[in-house]
Amino acid sequence: MPELDPKQSARAFYARALARERTRASLTQSALGAHPAVMVSGKLIGHIENGRRPPTLRISKAFDKALDLEEHFEALYGIMVREEGEPPAIYEYFDLETRASSIKTYDCLWINGLLQTEETAREILSAAHSVDKADEFVAARMERQEILRRETPPWLMIAMDEFCIRRVVGSREITRRQLEHVLTMMQEPNINVVIVPAGAPIYPAGSFALIGFPDSADVGYVEAASGHGRTLAPGPKVKGLALLSDRIASMALPVPDSEKLIRTVMEEL
Repeated sequence: MPELDPKQSARAFYARALARERTRASLTQSALGAHPAVMVSGKLIGHIENGRRPPTLRISKAFDKALDLEEHFEALYGIMVREEGEPPAIYEYFDLETRASSIKTYDCLWINGLLQTEETAREILSAAHSVDKADEFVAARMERQEILRRETPPWLMIAMDEFCIRRVVGSREITRRQLEHVLTMMQEPNINVVIVPAGAPIYPAGSFALIGFPDSADVGYVEAASGHGRTLAPGPKVKGLALLSDRIASMALPVPDSEKLIRTVMEEL
């Protein structure tokens, strides 16, 4: 990848400044990511430093703390937002995922991003974004899956409509490989996937997630088009989502039956 020109954009200036300050502090990307204030993967730090991933306000403040700077990256973030506009809210949600002890989701359109293969993610994201922006979102989606491979991964509980596993994304071959990947991930002890059958008498209006933390209250996230969803602070709305999540789970097939249905759909492709 060619070196970023810091005069090109606020994001490029931020990226070069981060690489410079990290190097000055004698930290690797992984070491900066592992700092208690930051707590993200070294790969994500790399994506920010090469301009492929916008920072969030939370992580900008964390960089200042980790690198002993006074509102430096927080100010650069503000300049970037004035130039580009707010990053899609999905990045704020990804940031929350990196610190989660549990993630509970309901999906009604397609298989959850934490379980998507790269080819499935590219098919979905390329339909709604330019090539450059799709590349950025695909990289972000693949990077967020790193939380499932860390030493202590979060508990992941996914409920999804039967439509999600029957919907052909890209081609039958891509969809078959995607379903095979879901079945593989279901063997992990921290991952539960259940299917809400087509005839279940429950009709949520959209996809959402509940993010649990070891030392603070749950937050929520409701999806919207092109990553412009909304994060919900702890409170009545999050409690409402938790009740809805429980109702959905009560209508879903048990895990063994869900696995059997996924295998049946995969064999029919």
